[in-house]
Order: sequence, then structure tokens, then C-alpha cells
Amino acid sequence: MLTALDADVIKTYAELELGVGIIASMAYDERKDSGLVRISADHLFASNTTSVALRRGAYLRDYAHAFISMFAPHLSRDTVSSVLSESDVRQALAA
Repeated sequence: MLTALDADVIKTYAELELGVGIIASMAYDERKDSGLVRISADHLFASNTTSVALRRGAYLRDYAHAFISMFAPHLSRDTVSSVLSESDVRQALAA
């Protein structure tokens, strides 16, 4: 058994036929990883929750808003900006 923290290293091990690699689905690119076969293993692993912490009152640049919209498309730019300006963030998100 080989272990690695980096998905690219794991994919290289698999391409070299050193074994089977398990990576996050977001690390697989059908175009770049054409030498690999993707088999879903969603049924083997529990879902994970990802959170983002932002400083209240912070100004977010465009790339930060783009990042948030990639994993939480239901949060619009206006919603995020509004919540950051609220004094009670938990109350604003519940509204």
C-alpha cells in the first residue's frame, strides 16, 4: 500500500499501475486524466461539509466571491456582502 497527500501523485501511481487510487471527484479531469478510469465510490464514503470563515466587515475581492459561488452557488454576491455587513451574522443567515 502506498499513501500520498497529493491527488496528482496518487493519479501518477495509478497510471504507473502501482495500484488503485482514491481521490476526490474534483481532482479528476476527464480531459487531463484520459489514461485513468473513473469509478464513483460515493456509496462508500459519507458526505463532508465544507465551511468558509470570513471576517465581518471585510471587503471581498472578485476572486473570493467567485470561490464562494463555486461551492455555494445558492449564496449570491449580494447575500454574502449583506451578511458581512450585518452586526449579527447568525441572525442574518437565518432570515
